Amino acid sequence: MKIKQTILLLAFPFFLAACDRDRIPNICEDTPQFCVDLHADSWCKFERTALIRARKQQATLPSAMHDYDLLNKLQTYHNCLDPLLTIEYTRKKERKNDKVEAVYHAKEAINQLAIDTQGSDHPQLLLWHWQHKGSQQAKARFIKLADRAEMQDPELQNALAELLLLRDSAAAEQALHNALSLYNKGDSLNPDIIANLLTLYIRQQRYQDAWIWTRVLSKLDYQENIELSRLDTYAQFSAGEQQQLQQDVERILEQLARGTYSAPSHITKPKV
Repeated sequence: MKIKQTILLLAFPFFLAACDRDRIPNICEDTPQFCVDLHADSWCKFERTALIRARKQQATLPSAMHDYDLLNKLQTYHNCLDPLLTIEYTRKKERKNDKVEAVYHAKEAINQLAIDTQGSDHPQLLLWHWQHKGSQQAKARFIKLADRAEMQDPELQNALAELLLLRDSAAAEQALHNALSLYNKGDSLNPDIIANLLTLYIRQQRYQDAWIWTRVLSKLDYQENIELSRLDTYAQFSAGEQQQLQQDVERILEQLARGTYSAPSHITKPKV
């Protein structure tokens, strides 16, 4: 037998053991604290499983990112169970009762974790406190992080732009183009970034830019209907102008596909 095959065979039981330890029944048996205060039946099974894993991850490797993930998993679990409380169970009343308890404990855990993380300067946590708690302080601190390395993420840049659209359109535009430049080849692009660009360009009556990015957005997986003819009510372009603009559309689409997009040269990075 080859040496590599022998090593793989020797290692295989350890891989199996690791997988077994990561199974939800084993997690609950070995570390029951991660599985308390949860409902018992098959409703919201995936949300419950994700919450258990998030609890374990946060306890094993405490970090701001894991706190943020746990907050999201708690919220998702809570939101999945909450509508079920209106269902009347005719056979087993306890099925509803344990969901009531689970929703209550999930809400309590969210509130406690929100208190524990309200002083964090982690951008995702600051954004969570603004979006879910309406914290103006968290919003201001998030905006101040604009130039920090940890903000170089498409979703964070898009969120930054949405906060800046009304107060500083130049900074918002820079953030949106920066968000697009942060995607690598093969990444799934969030079309809301381009939709926000369109909102900005139409508001500023920059109809050439709006024409280009409307066509770019129409080629992406965007759920809302895009009426390409609507721009004709604002501005009309000749066939020659449209041909030139279409070349920009193709260039942008190619750059986005390759993960090589960069902001237009006329866009300078403003101070936020």
